[in-house]
Amino acid sequence: MDKQAKVDRRILRTRDAITKAFLELVSEKDLDHITINEIADRANVNRGTLYLHYTDKYDLLDQCIKDHLDKMMDACALPGINPIDDLTPMFSYFEAHFAFFHTMLSNRKTSMFRERLLQSIAAGTKDKIGPLAAKQNMNLELVAHFLASAFVGTAEWWILNRMPLSAELAARQVGELFEKYVM
Repeated sequence: MDKQAKVDRRILRTRDAITKAFLELVSEKDLDHITINEIADRANVNRGTLYLHYTDKYDLLDQCIKDHLDKMMDACALPGINPIDDLTPMFSYFEAHFAFFHTMLSNRKTSMFRERLLQSIAAGTKDKIGPLAAKQNMNLELVAHFLASAFVGTAEWWILNRMPLSAELAARQVGELFEKYVM
């Protein structure tokens, strides 16, 4: 059992090193110009090790995005907290992982990230606003996409402008805007 825990830690360290190297490279240059050799060299692993974990750089990108979106949604699904009423956990997650989100949103070749972020937020929003949309005789898909688009656009502005407001203030003001103009 102890040996298994050591293996798991090594795998995690290797994946972390690969991910960190990859994100550094994505922030420096276009995704199309990044090679597996560059990622492996920067992560201080060999190509074979990288291929044990990922099929190619696009799989690596996909896994980075999936991992962050899953963790973000988990962080925002805290018991007793309604993300529509309190956006602080989401903005705090963005703040804690600023380098990742800034890199993904500022690199046009990773536009699929923005789309997946939008889909994740819209799906989470639909779960929360279903009764409200029905009560107001509004199409759930339309309302969820509208709210998600407004939120993602605002979060993108906040991140790309290097968080000019604290996470708490940004969350509170976006929540107030939703409350005032939408809900």
